[in-house]
Amino acid sequence: MISFIIPAYNASKTIIRCLDSIYSLQLDEDDFEVVAIDDCSTDNTVELITEYSNGHRNLVLLCQQENHRLGAARNRGLSVAQGGLIAFVDSDDLVGGGIVEAIKMASDNDYDMVAIRVEKVTMNMAVIGEKTLPYKDEVFDGIKLQTEYPFWETAAWAYIYRKHFLDEVNYPFVEGLLYEDSDFVNVHLYHARRMSYCDECGYLYIKNTGSITNTVSSRSLCDHALLGTRMLAFYESLPEKSTKYADSILEGGSYNVMEACRRLIKLQSKRDVKSFYDRFDSHYDRASLLKYKKPKYCWNWWTRLCLRYKWCATLIIGSLIPYVRLITRK
Repeated sequence: MISFIIPAYNASKTIIRCLDSIYSLQLDEDDFEVVAIDDCSTDNTVELITEYSNGHRNLVLLCQQENHRLGAARNRGLSVAQGGLIAFVDSDDLVGGGIVEAIKMASDNDYDMVAIRVEKVTMNMAVIGEKTLPYKDEVFDGIKLQTEYPFWETAAWAYIYRKHFLDEVNYPFVEGLLYEDSDFVNVHLYHARRMSYCDECGYLYIKNTGSITNTVSSRSLCDHALLGTRMLAFYESLPEKSTKYADSILEGGSYNVMEACRRLIKLQSKRDVKSFYDRFDSHYDRASLLKYKKPKYCWNWWTRLCLRYKWCATLIIGSLIPYVRLITRK
């Protein structure tokens, strides 16, 4: 049996379509369950899921007492999931028919993870891209995938997981932060010894420009930088650091911190810049990041300024923001 875990927050416009995509699969209801976790929605998401469950005995609804974002909701879903296999689904996306073949592959071969082909589509369902791998009928490990195709897909929904494997690794989603699934995927790929790839479309990622992770805010940029710090911490935990695999993790961690610093200029005000630093400093010591000096991934001058000289960077960015906003409007 497979458990589909769906975190939902104010998903009234998309949750029924998401559920329909699962229940329209060629699967008997005894062979899967759906665990939906409402993260304190303020719309009628709970009512819609409750009504839907009246016709489906294998749909479980859990309600969070406080909003702690996707990481906490997914962890809650994992804690009650009964399936031997796990699939994560975002409430504004759809499951593709190819996931049935991926489930069969995972079940028949006892794989730790199965990577699935993902199609990126517009909200009108027009395909604008896809994620594919040349690994058809091949058994490989996660280190090979990360080394040959660094960060091929770091979203949790791009894979099916063996529940026992997740329990063994015991690396839950970080809670209360955005970008919670990237390091979750990285760590599990590192431990995955047997993987395969299903080249039938198993997931439809709907590009939503209004989503939280696509919106520039002090919180989203800070959480982007904090993802980088988690990846750098993972790099530090690796026993062998002179490999292409370790290099890719170091590069990915550095990139996320640098990208967050680069986008600070897109914030709305000096107050937002200060909020970025306040949030970052409450989670991490910025100065400790400057120890990463390997030439290929060394911070550029702007990142070093942002990490070392908070007040100077805040002053510079705050002064430039009005001009950037003026130019962007034109």
